[in-house]
Amino acid sequence: MQSTEGVAKQALTASEVPAGSEWPTRGMFPLFLASFVALYFELIVIRYLSTEIRIFAYLKNLALIASFFGIGLGMVLERPPKALKRLFPLIAAVLFLLIAFAPILKLTHLPIPSADYVVFTPQPAAPKGHLFIPWVLMMFLLYLVSVPAVIYLVAAFFTVIGDIVGQCLSKVPPLQGYGVNLAGSLAGIIAFTVLSFSDLPPVVWVLLGLLAVSPFFLRQRWALVVFGLIVCAMAIPQPHTYWSPYYRISLDEAPPPPGWSRPSAYVVEVNHDFHQPMLDLSPEFTARFPDAEPNRSALPHYELPYQLVPQPGLVLVVGAGTGNDVAAAVRHGATHVDAVEIDPLILGLGRKLHPEHPYDSPRVTVFVDDARAFFKKTNHKYDLIVFGYLDSQTLLTSFSSIRLDNYVYTLESLREARGLLRKHGTLVLAFAAGSKSFLKERLFATLAQAFDAPPRAYFTAGATTGIVYVEGKGAESNSIRQFPEISKELESGLAGTLVATDHWPFLYLESRTIPFAIWTVLALFLYVAITTLQRQAPLRLLATREGMHLFFLGAGFMLLETKGVTELSLLFGSTWIVNALVIAAFLFMGLAANTLVMISPVSRRLAYIGLFVFLLLGVFLPYSLLGGLPTLEKLLAAAVLVGLPVFFSGLVFSRSFRDVARPAQALGINLLGAVVGGALENLVMVGGTPVLGVLAVVIYGISGASIGAPSPRQEA
Repeated sequence: MQSTEGVAKQALTASEVPAGSEWPTRGMFPLFLASFVALYFELIVIRYLSTEIRIFAYLKNLALIASFFGIGLGMVLERPPKALKRLFPLIAAVLFLLIAFAPILKLTHLPIPSADYVVFTPQPAAPKGHLFIPWVLMMFLLYLVSVPAVIYLVAAFFTVIGDIVGQCLSKVPPLQGYGVNLAGSLAGIIAFTVLSFSDLPPVVWVLLGLLAVSPFFLRQRWALVVFGLIVCAMAIPQPHTYWSPYYRISLDEAPPPPGWSRPSAYVVEVNHDFHQPMLDLSPEFTARFPDAEPNRSALPHYELPYQLVPQPGLVLVVGAGTGNDVAAAVRHGATHVDAVEIDPLILGLGRKLHPEHPYDSPRVTVFVDDARAFFKKTNHKYDLIVFGYLDSQTLLTSFSSIRLDNYVYTLESLREARGLLRKHGTLVLAFAAGSKSFLKERLFATLAQAFDAPPRAYFTAGATTGIVYVEGKGAESNSIRQFPEISKELESGLAGTLVATDHWPFLYLESRTIPFAIWTVLALFLYVAITTLQRQAPLRLLATREGMHLFFLGAGFMLLETKGVTELSLLFGSTWIVNALVIAAFLFMGLAANTLVMISPVSRRLAYIGLFVFLLLGVFLPYSLLGGLPTLEKLLAAAVLVGLPVFFSGLVFSRSFRDVARPAQALGINLLGAVVGGALENLVMVGGTPVLGVLAVVIYGISGASIGAPSPRQEA
């Protein structure tokens, strides 16, 4: 077996950069900085893109796949196109200014061919008559042109960054370099998490990223000028706009009626889409201005739970938002209200600006938490549980197709909520189902199974439009006159309705299928990606058993990461900090495995045995079974189930990576495998979350079968 130093010298000779290059890529710190830049910008692009060009909030992990492809391609290329490197500042300018000025460029609400997938974002109105079919074809063509164009721009941006990482990696011993790469990536996650928690705007995110990448462009003075212009353009003020860990929030104030001293309402938008109003529904205001809008139309909706339960006692409001549901509970004499809201900034706006100031009441206790996580933590029993409009309009994580609120509306979630009701307690669930009948039917059927009897359902219309589902014996004797009851209509379709569960939590997906809007653009991107690799990249390594082994390790790790993020979010809550900690923990376990391999030789055979033991344990022992454990035991058990497969996978990869001749290309091949893993993740919408574990077992099995028979010296 070659020594590590000999391998490093061979890699350095093969990848030497021409004299006079502008890339300061020697040493460990440049590699750390380049790795930081790669993951940090990846997180920025994924979040910022889905916020400003709304179509990417519904196209799952496509931006993540494009990022991995770009970084992998940049590392695999032996001689990346020089023009691409020279044009990087312009590519960065086009990408970030395109995102920043998407509303002005009319890119925020691109058409989405989504008949089988619900999106809460405005869509162009279709003409009637003979113009309908040409219009549909034109919108689909616009979709197929605009979405891939943005994705290819993202891939080009990360190809240059991947080239920087690859050049740095090629000049250090493989294992030490991979450890520094993981440490830099971990620092990137921490930095972006801190900025998100601090509610800082995108101009600060991008400023830090451009400062970090600037050392690699010191000899291109014009590049530094372009970076400065990007920041200046993004720094243009956006009045009444705030950035929370989850959303871009904008606030519009409704002018007060004559003779009223404070605003009667605010309209809250998240990510450029309507989210909720903040209303003055106090008796003083509604009596004095009975026709004021949107207050008049919204009042019956917020009064409805208290027509059903006139003396509410202890009330739980999940999805409390800016406080309308909480204010209603306080107005109607609730003895105490527990208010749960996941977004701290939306909650803060409610504390500061809500006309009725419900969060100032001594009878209200506020919890900044995920609804499912709160269900597991609380020891209280409630007379009334109110589900606010919880449609989150954003994804739980870039690694998955699951939205932030999907786990709130599953059968298991509603059963947990039922367990929190006192005897004869009542649950009221409001949801903006719009014109999608399958959403109404699914929620009705889920409640029917959760409560072992069909609920009562009403159609409401006003400031918000939706369905109100009522369950609880305490509400049976009360009737609602102003809203038509539609229970019988929905009850007739109970038998064949697909119910959302923790294993298949896709509330907004009509059937077990990959939506047309997703698979078409994904297939187009993968076709172009394969064509690019065939023309540009030296794929001799991929054609070898060693290359296939590294490729499938990347695909398996991506599936493993997706499985961990989604299932631990179910276990501990779909909060930003849970997702950040899970991804950071994955990198830390990889770093620990790499350190162990550097210290002592590790047999890949033993590492694979450990990997498959814990992979199979994860398949047959889902993390959700840990939900009933006390907090400390749950944390320890989850750490074992999630961390050890990642650790053993890291042992396999680091043991294989130790002997590669070209570490940059080897890691690039691994990242290209992650692209395939990200594409395979779409199958979760067909088979549910358990398919992730099964796919991981299969993919890791292929990676193990790809290893050639080792020589005695290699196995040493």
